[in-house]
Amino acid sequence: MKLSRRGATALTVTDTDVEQDTAGIDFHKPAKGRPTPKRRDAQGRKGPVTAPKTRKEAYARQKQLTKEQRAAQKAGTAPTKARSAAEQRAALKRGDPDALPRRDQGKTRKLARDYVDSTRMLSNYMLLLFPLFILTTVVPQLRLLELAVIVIFLGLVGEWFIVGRRLRALALERFGEADGTNMGIGFYMGSRAYMPRKWRLPAPQVQRGDTF
Repeated sequence: MKLSRRGATALTVTDTDVEQDTAGIDFHKPAKGRPTPKRRDAQGRKGPVTAPKTRKEAYARQKQLTKEQRAAQKAGTAPTKARSAAEQRAALKRGDPDALPRRDQGKTRKLARDYVDSTRMLSNYMLLLFPLFILTTVVPQLRLLELAVIVIFLGLVGEWFIVGRRLRALALERFGEADGTNMGIGFYMGSRAYMPRKWRLPAPQVQRGDTF
């Protein structure tokens, strides 16, 4: 049977279209007429975590999870839980190194705090100068008292320098290094010494008169 050229062309185009239509079909997939696998069968191959069926099972799973988290934290592979405000203040009061602000960190600062908490200094009475200073500003006639307040304050600054130099030498002797200058350490000590003992943070860890 003869086909015209026009018919042959039409037949060739039709065959090409059929090939393109079937190119994207995966003949290895199951036929559409087959039943779709159930969800539990498909998930079973992925290994899902099943929910506990009883309260006892849930308690056992939670206990195991807590145990694993504690082991990870001890090994340092898990982040530490953030402290609450109360826990942070308690840690600061105890003097935990990871809770201390930058100005309170280091062996030299710890040595300075122990010195202040165990020794009586002139700076312990520094708060008494503030009402006297206010009084001299209100009453201009008290020039002599104002001069006395200024002299006492300069004496406290001298105490900071002397005690700071002593503590710096002690830190060098004990630790081989000292964090800060004579005046820097002395100012840190003075800013702690004038505070009432029960308000100091970190809280005093030595008694007055103790050697350290």
